Amino acid sequence: MTACTLGARHWPHGLRVALAALALAGVSACAGDRAPDDGAARSAPRSAERALPTADASAPKAQAHAAIAQRLRGFPIERGPPPRSPRAADDERFRLGAFWRARSDTHHFGPDFEARASAALALPGDTRSDAALRALLDTVDARLPAWQSLVAYNASGRMRDDGGDGGRERLPGAISALDAIESAVWTYIDTVDAEFRASGEPPP
Repeated sequence: MTACTLGARHWPHGLRVALAALALAGVSACAGDRAPDDGAARSAPRSAERALPTADASAPKAQAHAAIAQRLRGFPIERGPPPRSPRAADDERFRLGAFWRARSDTHHFGPDFEARASAALALPGDTRSDAALRALLDTVDARLPAWQSLVAYNASGRMRDDGGDGGRERLPGAISALDAIESAVWTYIDTVDAEFRASGEPPP
């Protein structure tokens, strides 16, 4: 993850949405100027992603993405200058070493999330929201276990036996996992919102 990506997680949500919409508009303009040849499309997957159509906000696929994004909106923590929310304050203490304050809401990425994501991706069409959701699923698959390990440790009461050594050992991996997952969630939400705006509809 680049420094720009890490910094973008802390930008106000409205700014991220505006930038994402601007990016979509720029891509559409560029696509109208010229079409890459088949060889360029095959050799540059990212160019292929940029060529994905904007979803029709009224289409079942767009509505499925909107429902998933709505369920995930409560997951990212809005961070900013004081006064901070209780969640943001706990998260700050957690990142400073209080591993026992690790958030435990792993249910956001449980079987229900996976089922909804699979259903959305199975609908006809291929959009930017699909690409962002696939990236989120890949991130969750790779990083969720490190966070879950610390949550399970905290719930087990083993800290009484090892003096917290297990929590301190798991803390760096959990922080890294949460950073990666939260960044992917923000990207997905912003992409869904930007596609709605590009189709002339307000974000869900």
